[in-house]
Amino acid sequence: MEKYLKAIFDLTKVPTRFFFLLSVVSGFVLFVDQEFLNKKLFLDNVKEKYGWILGIVFILTTGLVLVNFVIWIFKSIQRRILIKKWKKKFSDRVKTLDRFEKSILREFILNGQKSVEMPIDNPSVSGLLDKNILVMNRPFGNSSIMNGMRTSLSINESVEEILQCKDIDLSNPPTEKEIELAKTNRPEWTKRYY
Repeated sequence: MEKYLKAIFDLTKVPTRFFFLLSVVSGFVLFVDQEFLNKKLFLDNVKEKYGWILGIVFILTTGLVLVNFVIWIFKSIQRRILIKKWKKKFSDRVKTLDRFEKSILREFILNGQKSVEMPIDNPSVSGLLDKNILVMNRPFGNSSIMNGMRTSLSINESVEEILQCKDIDLSNPPTEKEIELAKTNRPEWTKRYY
C-alpha cells in the first residue's frame, strides 16, 4: 500500500504538460469574469465555493511549470557548452594526427565506404579508438562482430562533421595523383586484407 501512495505523490514522474494544463485551467477559472462562468460554462459560484482550492492549485502548478522551465533552460545551455567543448576537443585531436593515423582515416576515402574492417590490435587503430575518432559499429544491439582481431569501424559522427580532407593530407576533392600516393602509403595491415 505504501508503494502505491508513494507513486501517487511522486511529482517527478508526472509530465510537465499535466502541470501546465492544471495551471492554465485553474488560472482561467480564477481570472475570467464570474458572469462568463455562470452563463457560458454553467459553473455557478465556482469561485466562491472552490476559489481557495483553485488558488492553491494555480500557485503550485505554475510554480512547478516555472521551475521545470528554468531547469530546461539550464540543461539546454549546459548541453550546448558540452557540445562546444567536444567539438573543440575533436578539432584539436584531428589537427594533431600523426602520419599513420592519417593513413588509416584515408582508408575510408580509398575504399569509398563509411565502414572499414581494421585490426584493433594495431597501435594506431587502437589509438584512434581511444581518442574516440574511430568507433566500433554495433550491428546487433550492443555487441559488435569481430573476425579474429578485425572489426568493422567507422569515423565518429562528431569527428566526421569537422574532419576535412586537408587534415589527412588530401585536397578537396582529392586529385588522382594524391589518390595514387595514398594507395602507395597505405597502412601495412591493408596488404593482408586488401
